[in-house]
Amino acid sequence: MSYQVLARKWRPHDFDSMVGQDAVVAALKHALDENRLHHAYLFTGTRGVGKTTLSRILAKCLNCTGEDGKGGVTSHPCGKCEACRAIDEGRFVDYIEIDAASNRSVEEMTALLERAMYAPTQGRYKVYMIDEVHMLSTSAFNAFLKTLEEPPAHAIFILATTEKHKILPTILSRCQIYDFNRMKVGDTVEHLKYISAKEGIT
Repeated sequence: MSYQVLARKWRPHDFDSMVGQDAVVAALKHALDENRLHHAYLFTGTRGVGKTTLSRILAKCLNCTGEDGKGGVTSHPCGKCEACRAIDEGRFVDYIEIDAASNRSVEEMTALLERAMYAPTQGRYKVYMIDEVHMLSTSAFNAFLKTLEEPPAHAIFILATTEKHKILPTILSRCQIYDFNRMKVGDTVEHLKYISAKEGIT
């Protein structure tokens, strides 16, 4: 059996296992429970605080069908249905992660937005996670703005950035913004103790 890096093995797969972002988690869970979904979210914070991890959890919440296949949008994804397992394994066709640092041109953004107009293939929602979104060119941002003004009902955009101040105000005004905190030392220590105990490491 191949060795799995502990950071991957213990990566959170639901809100309850997320450490250090209690305010963000509480706000997202409340929105999901009340079925108050937004078409664009902005996750902002320094590297390594869980922006990409939380975007995957949110994608599962939006697309989970429950173990019986009859579930809807939920703040407690089952982790066992096809959508949940596919997102965890990185093979869910309706969850798309893009690195804006290497896909920053207006042509690339236009192509992405054209694909977003089509209905989901597998899931309930198409979820686009655009990482380092502040790296997009001005023309790419303007193309994206047109979609945010009239978003397709089946598409959810999650934007992640370490530099919120570089994003156009017109984009910011159309997003729900979640500020991620740096992990507190105490939280880090407690989590490392928990993982060490589970792994049998002294």
